Amino acid sequence: MVYNRVVKIWLLIGVTMLFFQIVIGGITRITGSGLSITKWEIVTGTLPPLSTKQWQEEFELYKNTPQFRKINTEMEMGSIFKIGTFKFIYFWEYIHRLWARMMGFVFLFPFLFFLSKSWVDKPLIRRLGLVILLTILAASFGWIMVASGLIERPWVNAYKLALHLCIGISVYAVMLWTCFYGFSIKRFQYQKIKKLLNIFLIILCLQIFFGGVMSGMRAGLFYPSWPDMNGSLIPHVVFDSEMYTLDNFNNYDKNNLLPALIQTIHRLTAYILFAFGLFVFRKVYKKQEYVFKVQSIVVLVLLLLQMIIGILTVVHCKGSIPIFYGILHQVFAIFLLSSVLWTRYTCSR
Repeated sequence: MVYNRVVKIWLLIGVTMLFFQIVIGGITRITGSGLSITKWEIVTGTLPPLSTKQWQEEFELYKNTPQFRKINTEMEMGSIFKIGTFKFIYFWEYIHRLWARMMGFVFLFPFLFFLSKSWVDKPLIRRLGLVILLTILAASFGWIMVASGLIERPWVNAYKLALHLCIGISVYAVMLWTCFYGFSIKRFQYQKIKKLLNIFLIILCLQIFFGGVMSGMRAGLFYPSWPDMNGSLIPHVVFDSEMYTLDNFNNYDKNNLLPALIQTIHRLTAYILFAFGLFVFRKVYKKQEYVFKVQSIVVLVLLLLQMIIGILTVVHCKGSIPIFYGILHQVFAIFLLSSVLWTRYTCSR
């Protein structure tokens, strides 16, 4: 089916909004803003505090969280433009939730209209249905993630954060794939390349998950150096078998094992991804179709830039997580994933 131009624009808007939702989520995570709003109010939470009294009430609720009691005891009300103040972290969590609500409206009403006009068929509806299910899962898990930081920990649980990130990126990936389908992008049949790209995507998705865990644990602060890790290729604690206990994995913020282990894994996976990427996309480049040559160059450039930005992020993690490099690292991860998905879609009918 050839889809209406309006439907194609709508799909493109959906992908773009999901991209920015992931970026806003990254800013929220890096700035530690996720716990600033302690209530889950789908309707009434649409409006931010509009008076001094309402702001004070929200601040008092935040003061009861472990994050405030253990880390931010000297935090002031401040303004939305001043980093490290309550209004600043509240702003980013509010924008993160508001953007999600906006996506719901932008997606739902046009979708119902297109259904009434028969502008979408069953194959597209099935794909969009998966997007909806994953979106609901992401939203639900988002609150579970936030709730994990309102009881004992001063941060959201790193494992739950990484899962929330991966679910969010899955929503984006499925929507992007649906967009490729809606725009009727030409496809070819290269079975061997398809299998190699599947392996590359699995490694890339694992790397994104490890990156989420690393961010949640703020592991970059422990080893802000490259190519070594504070003088060692691999920290000695990683080889200490006595440290590998369930309690240490659960209470990762009370020992050095998990920050060392997750950063080691994240670095080694990056090297594997880069080397395997050179191997795979060299093969893709050799295909006769011009589109594969473009895709190969795009992916390899993004792969190199992502690795450089990752290194810059780590070496600037001295005392605090660098917001600019941290967000840039996540943005280029999405760019890289998008370009690989584009290649994967193109090479299989």
